[in-house]
Amino acid sequence: MRSDIIEQLFAKYYNELILYMLSVCRDTHLAEDIVSEAFFKALMSADDDIKNVKPWLITVCRNEYFSYCRKHKRENAELNESIPDDNEPLLDKIIKDEEYRALYRTLSLLSPEYKETLTLFYFSGMSVKEISAITDKSEDNVKVMLHRARKKLKEILEVTE
Repeated sequence: MRSDIIEQLFAKYYNELILYMLSVCRDTHLAEDIVSEAFFKALMSADDDIKNVKPWLITVCRNEYFSYCRKHKRENAELNESIPDDNEPLLDKIIKDEEYRALYRTLSLLSPEYKETLTLFYFSGMSVKEISAITDKSEDNVKVMLHRARKKLKEILEVTE
């Protein structure tokens, strides 16, 4: 890939990838590191025949995060409890609309699978088929997870009103 194309892809998808990684790992610095590393790895191994760049980049980010978790499993368990949540300023920059910001914050109360599925569907604009490919789950399973996640989200929002 040429460097100008790489720069365009980075500019186009960086915020969405950061938002996705924040929903997964809840650590601004880790999300930035993983997205940068994933971009580097993805673009170094990229072919010109990639049809859907966005799902492909999200998959690379997801795999990079899981690799990081495997390497730092013990350290993560100890650190996650002591790290303050400093995602708010970055979230405010990425999510401009206040309603979406409140919804995104509410998503943090869901299980990681539900949170990931809803984030990919609503914030990243991915289709059920694309989410299925990214998460290695069947399309029917993704649909069921979306339904259950929406239901759980509705319950949470009704309680907080």
